[in-house]
Amino acid sequence: MTLGGRAFIKEFLEEFANYEKQRPWLPIWDKSGEWTKDMLGDSVSRKKNNYGLIGKIGKTFGYGVDAEWRRIDQVWYYYLPKLEQCKELPWKLDVIIEHENDINNLEYTFYKLGEIISPLKVGIFYPDKGKEQATIEKCIELITKSVTSVTGESYLIIFGFLTKKNTVEWRAHEIDFKGNTSKIT
Repeated sequence: MTLGGRAFIKEFLEEFANYEKQRPWLPIWDKSGEWTKDMLGDSVSRKKNNYGLIGKIGKTFGYGVDAEWRRIDQVWYYYLPKLEQCKELPWKLDVIIEHENDINNLEYTFYKLGEIISPLKVGIFYPDKGKEQATIEKCIELITKSVTSVTGESYLIIFGFLTKKNTVEWRAHEIDFKGNTSKIT
């Protein structure tokens, strides 16, 4: 299956635009617990198969969605054909996602992303607007130092900024396993 970063961000932006129409997000922007719940779901909503805005995107692409697998905020997977010797359907991890409100946890977040091999690794962060370039450079450094970065893996780094007009501006960068970067939005 293997989802690309550009398809992810396109769907993310569309889903966030729908979210804005349904729920006033500004009152919860700086309340990390509520914001994270809307983005990823929580233990109660997940029992009802609601994994937040981000999980909805995974389901749109046809993935199974799980939370807190090996301490990763969200993983998206698909099932492989059943083998005769297997009692259960084998599955393939395709996307892992870390959503981090506190930019000071950047290194730990990349440590977690680096521990698991996946074709697409997504990090959603909220740096200060004037620090976008420095933050993306730090992301590149952490990716290229990652022990488990393998050929073919790519990272999608999404930054959310609150604008003076009280809207959210999203910026996305795609970074390959070698640290090559392209700005998407």
